[in-house]
Amino acid sequence: MAQTPYRDLTSQDILSAHISGLQHDINKMQAVLEMKTAQATGHVLKPVADQDDPTIRYRIYEGTIRNWLDNPAPVIYRNGARVDPSEYEISPAHGVVVFHEQQNLNNTITADFTYITNVSAWRQSIDGSVGSIPSLQQAVDQHSLLLANNPAGVEPFYPLPGTYVSHFRRDYNPINTDGTANVNSHVPAFRILVYGNTIDAFPFPLPTKTRFNKAAMKLNSASTNVSLRIGIYRDNGLRPSKLLFQSPVITIPAAGGWGMVDIDLELEPGFYWIARHDGATAYYDGLSQVSAIPIVGFNAQTFLQDLSPRPNHHSFYGGYRATNIPFGDMPTTFPASGALFQRSSYCSPWLVVA
Repeated sequence: MAQTPYRDLTSQDILSAHISGLQHDINKMQAVLEMKTAQATGHVLKPVADQDDPTIRYRIYEGTIRNWLDNPAPVIYRNGARVDPSEYEISPAHGVVVFHEQQNLNNTITADFTYITNVSAWRQSIDGSVGSIPSLQQAVDQHSLLLANNPAGVEPFYPLPGTYVSHFRRDYNPINTDGTANVNSHVPAFRILVYGNTIDAFPFPLPTKTRFNKAAMKLNSASTNVSLRIGIYRDNGLRPSKLLFQSPVITIPAAGGWGMVDIDLELEPGFYWIARHDGATAYYDGLSQVSAIPIVGFNAQTFLQDLSPRPNHHSFYGGYRATNIPFGDMPTTFPASGALFQRSSYCSPWLVVA
């Protein structure tokens, strides 16, 4: 590390060059640290009145805040009235004003100025990055946990603007080996019955920061117009926990079709739960079970039995379902009554990438 080669001075006069060298070093450190600034208004300056010669008292005025900037130029006031700069000289770096003429001891001298604070933008940036490490590590741990419990895998998925994203599996290849589109990469499901006042929450991993501008659902049919909300819950050990976001109410006519609402939501990389809260019993369209992210348990003791036929060693679910939850604002914490559920198809909520 390079250092300025200062040496201890012997008994001698201090030269201006000595001070200038120190000042240059301070300016370099300020530049590296990216020191932040603030504004002071009406800052009262203290007069220097302890000189032996009374004729030079009340000419020097000092601020308790130093290190002013000269751009914008400080403005000096006497008893609230602006003082003409020709009446004084100013040293912004030292926070000092020297008047050419002695001031009345009853005068109040104030200043407006911009000054360097003790806050470093560089340090704040470092602290912010360090502070984000635990949350990033938590996201990595949650994603690893999902992969460990999911033999099908959830591959990194980078959606383009306009893409509809839900709890569909990310490990399908949309292209066949011959280069044609794989139309079986995701399998839809139609006319899925769900009773009103039900919240379903499904796995929703994001490998990169993503902004969404719409929330959407596809209604097949209902006996009345249907109202619903779509929300995002945080994860707590592969279970939805705190509500992070809820959409405005989406209302879809009984005849069916897509219902959409504009949103403004940006999510950091991590593992979340996308949820749907129904206001009425209805039939929806969504994803077949084979296309949804599975929540999987594997029992090795059942698996390692010399039996034919061998009992199923997997348990698998599509998400969590909570019933008898009155429609309105979504619960701020996912209901404790919510339990894992598994169906052959799911009425899937969607977010659209901005």
